[in-house]
Formats: sequence, structure tokens, C-alpha cells
Amino acid sequence: MPTRLPIHRYAARTLPAMLEHTAARLPDKAFIRFFDPAVPGAAPRAVTFAAFRAGVGRAAAFLRAHGVGPGTRILLLADNSPEWQLVALGAQILRAETAALFASLSAEAAQGIARRVRPVVVLVSGAQGWEKLAPIAGELAAAGLRVVLSGAPLPEASLAPGLSAAALEDAIGPRAPGLDAAEHAALAASVGEEDPFLLLFTSGTTGRPKGVRLPQRAMVHAVEGGTLPVGTTEDDLGVHFLPFAHVAGHAQFTLALAQGHALAMTARREDIERALELHPTYLFSVPLVYERIRAGVLARVDALPAPARALARRALDAAVRVRVDGSRRIGDRLLARLADRLVGRAVRAKLGGRIRGVFAGGAPAAPALFRFYEGLGIPMVELYGMSETAGLISSNLFSGPRRAGSAGYPTPEHDLRFAPDGELQVRGPLLFTGYLEPEDAEGAYTDDGFFRTGDVGCEEPDGALRIDGRKKNLMVLSTGKKVSPEPVEQAIAAAEPFQGAVLLGEGRPFVAAAVFVAREELARLAAAGKDAAEELLPRARAALAAFSEFEKPKRLLVIPGAPHEHPALVTPTLKVKRDALLDWLAPSLARLYGAV
Repeated sequence: MPTRLPIHRYAARTLPAMLEHTAARLPDKAFIRFFDPAVPGAAPRAVTFAAFRAGVGRAAAFLRAHGVGPGTRILLLADNSPEWQLVALGAQILRAETAALFASLSAEAAQGIARRVRPVVVLVSGAQGWEKLAPIAGELAAAGLRVVLSGAPLPEASLAPGLSAAALEDAIGPRAPGLDAAEHAALAASVGEEDPFLLLFTSGTTGRPKGVRLPQRAMVHAVEGGTLPVGTTEDDLGVHFLPFAHVAGHAQFTLALAQGHALAMTARREDIERALELHPTYLFSVPLVYERIRAGVLARVDALPAPARALARRALDAAVRVRVDGSRRIGDRLLARLADRLVGRAVRAKLGGRIRGVFAGGAPAAPALFRFYEGLGIPMVELYGMSETAGLISSNLFSGPRRAGSAGYPTPEHDLRFAPDGELQVRGPLLFTGYLEPEDAEGAYTDDGFFRTGDVGCEEPDGALRIDGRKKNLMVLSTGKKVSPEPVEQAIAAAEPFQGAVLLGEGRPFVAAAVFVAREELARLAAAGKDAAEELLPRARAALAAFSEFEKPKRLLVIPGAPHEHPALVTPTLKVKRDALLDWLAPSLARLYGAV
């Protein structure tokens, strides 16, 4: 029988019910400490569970007064904040649907989604957010938009006739009218498991973002499946900065809400270091953030004098052999202790001094990244899922086992299977209700009701899942060889000085790679009179020792800077848009393969 994740059942079956339960049990406990970007440098604002519940009541009263109820939608185009969740949960207890958009979306993308959502209320952080929708304000008002909630004043000229603006503080702040206790409790109790939780949108790497409709049921089951694997309790303090337009941001928030543990919340990544000063016990992030920390540590190691640098590198390698590979050699164990003194203690101190684990989701973590943190004695727990499964299909275990490259063990609430072509298919209570536009569901399900994840992989002998990449990204070379690009890309990106990689070669005789490289490294190579592509190719191939020869690039295209420095080429979650990159590189690709 395959190994499955342990499940922790919560009595509450919806998020509003979870809030009722936790606020009654821990009313005075600080739930959120928020680093408000509007008051830079100020101490974090603390919000207790009781105060948070009261704020949800005020938000519900405001939304209801402006026509929000069952069958309606609101749209949130705003940065993370406690108020974001107050408005979202206020809509939930009214059984309305909340559409969550990345605040960083372009005006064109935001307008396209707003037209499809047809919201009654829009929430923005301020004028910068509203100016993305202002050009279609009249159109949205005609479709039912009544009010724009904003954290900062909006120019009256930007509002269409019949459309009003409301200051967030006036609408849902402590002095705003709310619900009386009995009505609030009754509304929360009326929310069912199939009522709306959230409307999320896929990244749109290959076309129009799909609207994913998640019910309360899906998120509750996802949190129940994730509670024991990550090993958190009500005594924990997590750093929360993943956007609420990303399902992982809600998974962490809901886990804290259900358990009663605290969150240090930031709206900007620049404030993460300040959040670490609160001495958190865990981080939850996409792998990119952990990779940046790792790169910074290795850069400091490389800046040491040659003898110290060589010793530190040997010590780090030995620490991985001891803590990951199980080496019992005395020399390795001594060097592992040295690695802890030279590097491990400094990393843990940088992370606040109390860190007991880091959790990764939203994208696969490169094996080298996993081995780095585990080698320093910091457990890395990788979770796997997608928006359509409320963020959870499987997870590694904080208490073990954990291993590099593994997606972990599946939740027992998923029926799952691998199709003959290797695609993972799932069925169960964590699945979404459907897509916003029914036509997007074409081909999404099998005849017997399994959801096609689009990911290819296999089940390992112990029941853990291994995910090799996206089915749509599978490349077929002109030689007939098939290559899953993601594992190759992860291995290159984890090697220095690369900051990202995209494999090329569909229909070609060999594989090439577009690599993102730090500008400082490119300047150094140029000053030395060296060709960057020629100089870096051996380094890229060296990172691929475990791969077959046909999977290793024979040529490179070098792109200066990290992927996030090229906004036209990445999604809001910083995934590279392959089609956009290929279009951008078309002339270079013609030259690259022109001689073959």
C-alpha cells in the first residue's frame, strides 16, 4: 500500500467557521503583525484574532450595503495586508465570490480579467492600482461595479458616473459600523462547504489566464492535509509574504487561522528582513527566495581568501554528505561541524535565530537547493500542488522522510494515477469547482472524472511522487529523443553564476539553453576579453553530470540579469513565459541553429 500523508481533521468545515472557533479560543492573541509599507520603518501593527473577526464583520456590513451577496463577485487588485483578508472573508460570509489578482499585473491584463469577473466592488491599495482599471471604469460601472475601496485617496476624475470611492479606513476601520454578534455568527454558520472561497487565475504562461473557482471545501481539505506534514502548532510564528493572488499565500494564511499560530506579514519583499527580526520559527516561500539566500551565502564564501574559501567549500560539501547522504566518516563529520560554525550559525541567525524549518511550494525546488539547507541542518519541506487542487497534492514530511527532487507523499483524499504518457491525474475533495468560463474545462477531465494536472512524473517504490515537468513543455528533438526541460533548467539555475535557464531544442538536432546571468559576472568576463557563452557552457554542462548527454546543452544564449529584470518575459509569480521568450529570441535562435 503506498504511503500517504497523515490527515488532521478540524471541526470547522469552512474558513468563516475556523475564524469563529479560533477567535473564541484565542481572542487576545496577536494573529498578524503587519509591516505596513505606508508607514515605512514603523513597528509592525498587531491584529488579534478577536480584532480580526470584528473587522470581518465590518467588511461584511459594508459589502452588503453595496449589493454584495450570493451570486455576486468582488475583485481585489491590492497588495497583501490584513484588510485584504478582512474584505475577502467579509465576502465569504455573504457567500459571494472573491477574485484575487496580483497587484503587479499590467493594466491590460487587469482590465481583461475585470471584464470577465464583472465585480460589484473593487479593492485597490491606492491610485496606482486603480489607474490600471480607470480606463474601463464606465464599462465596469455599466456591468455592475458600484464602489471602489481604496487604501489611499483616488482622483475623483478617475471615477465614472454612478461609481463611488470609499476609503478603506472609513469603510471597515474600527469606527465603521459592523454586524452584531448574533448576526455575524449566523452568517458565518450559514456558509457551506461548496460556497465560494476564492477565484484565482492561472499564470497564463501559454495564453489567457484561466479563472479557477475554489470552494470552501477544497481549502479546508488542503489545510487538513498539510497540517501534520509541515509540523506547525499554535506556538509557531511564520513569515507571510506570498501574494494573496497565489494559492500558496492562502494555504499558509488558512493554516495559521485554523491552528491559531501567528504571522509576520509583509506586503513587500524588502520588508522580509524586518520580519525576520521578530524571530520566526518557519518560512513559507517559493524556491526563488531560498535560492537568493543561498546565492548570497555562497558569494560571501567565495569572497574569502583562497585557503579559507577552499576549507569552507569542503566543509559545506561534507555537511551535505553527513546530513543528506548519511556519511558516517569521521572526517566528514568533523568538517560538517566546521560548516555549522562557519556558515550554518550565520544563516540561522540571519533567518531570525529560531528557524526550525523552511517550506517550499509554488514551483519545484532544485535538488542542490534542498541539499544546501538540509546540509546546514535546516529542514526543507517541499509541497506540491496547483491552483486547481487548492495548492496540495503531496508533501514531504517535516518529521521525515524528505529527499531532494521528491514531491513527497500524496494526500489520502486524492485518488491519483499516472496515464500511459506519464501525466498525473487526480480526483477528490481538494479539487476546484470548475473554471470561470466553462470552455476552459475542455479536455481538463477524463471520462471518469479525473483532473488532468498536465504534469508528468511517476510514483516511486515507497509511494512518493516524482514530478519531471509539464507535459506541454516536453521537447522532442529531431533525433526522436524526448527531453523534460524543467529538471535540466533547475540544475543549471542552481549552479553559479546562473540565475535562471530555459531549455531550447524542440524539433532541433540538439539541446541549447537560454541562461540568465548576473550582470556583474558578464562585466567581469567582458573585461577579461572572454566570450560569455563559450566561457559559461562548460559550467552549465558541469551542473548536469547526472543527466544524459542528449539532455545537456551544446550551445548557450546569454541573457543579462535575472528573469525578474525582464518583466515582459515573466508571470507575476516570476515563471518565465516560454512562448514570449522564444518570440524574443527568434533572431538569435535562427543564428544559433543556422549552421545545422
